[in-house]
Amino acid sequence: METEATGPTMAHVEISQTLRRWTADNAQSVDAGDIAARDALPQLAAESLIHLGAPRNKCGGLVQQAAVMEALARYSLSVPFGLWGHRMAIEFLELSGGSYAQSVLPALRAGTTPGASAMAPGYKSLAGAGNLDLRLSQADDGTLHLSGRIGWASNLYADAIAVAPAYGPDTTEHNGAQGGVVVAFPLDAPGVQIGPQLEILAMRGTASTYVTLHDVKIRPDQILTSDFSTFLKQTRPTLSILQASLCLGLATAAHEQALHNATGFNKVLLAEIQEHGEQLAMTKQQLIQLASRVGTDQPPNPRDVLALRLEAGQLAGQLSTLELKTAGGTGFIKTSDTNRRYREATFIPLQAPSETQLRWELARA
Repeated sequence: METEATGPTMAHVEISQTLRRWTADNAQSVDAGDIAARDALPQLAAESLIHLGAPRNKCGGLVQQAAVMEALARYSLSVPFGLWGHRMAIEFLELSGGSYAQSVLPALRAGTTPGASAMAPGYKSLAGAGNLDLRLSQADDGTLHLSGRIGWASNLYADAIAVAPAYGPDTTEHNGAQGGVVVAFPLDAPGVQIGPQLEILAMRGTASTYVTLHDVKIRPDQILTSDFSTFLKQTRPTLSILQASLCLGLATAAHEQALHNATGFNKVLLAEIQEHGEQLAMTKQQLIQLASRVGTDQPPNPRDVLALRLEAGQLAGQLSTLELKTAGGTGFIKTSDTNRRYREATFIPLQAPSETQLRWELARA
């Protein structure tokens, strides 16, 4: 069982002891795939922690939403990671509005229907680094059909609502910023096939796999936007800031345990652990500053947000490695919290946008 986190969160946020203990007590079971991360969603909704600041930092709530994810990530990365995908689906639907969005949002806000963000190819395409794998076409009778593949996403439960980018019917060239659309659809719709649950290294309880789509009927109100570039630019700061908060929560737990372990000959690593701790504190403050500016007339610089996301991920990796070094043989026991955190941290450089994509974008900027 995970020990109680002691360090301050990024902002004051009320998370019940019951929810914290549930997350801690089930961390290993969620990691192993025996319990689904979605089981936390109704509990989060009951405490009004599931859609803070949606959309675009409404009422300044983005800092609080980031703080929720940072706090829970100290106990388990899987649970707030599932919340992240769900929260982003709410963000997309809230921002777009429309009859379809309004029909599904109540269940997402209640946590009874999971939300899946499959938007990674869209942001990659916007950066000029890839194409979209879905296409929306119009049949002779005027009906719309969605076909293609979602290569990787999480929260892919049969009753989930997914949000994904696609080439629109009028797209004449492979450029997601010209002719791209964002669509929402239920994963139990005819023509949708969810891939098998994969034996992934970490976070098996997040329902992460692939999806194939063949002639899935899409109503016009399921097209959340045709203003592809603007929509993605508006939502990316929130996506990146919430991803960074997950990394910082994991880094905080690893830092606290590494400090605890820094006795005896492990003291040779104490200065390095403390240095990373100072960097961690500064990065949290930077996250608060950037999150507070989302949706205002002085929005954060996109480059600063990407740099924050990169640094937060690197801190999680560095501190989980230091924890492992100070843990001794227990760090190699699969069911230990140290081992779980280390495996969780190895996922972060691969999470879209990957570390290589972030470094590529920052170099171009």
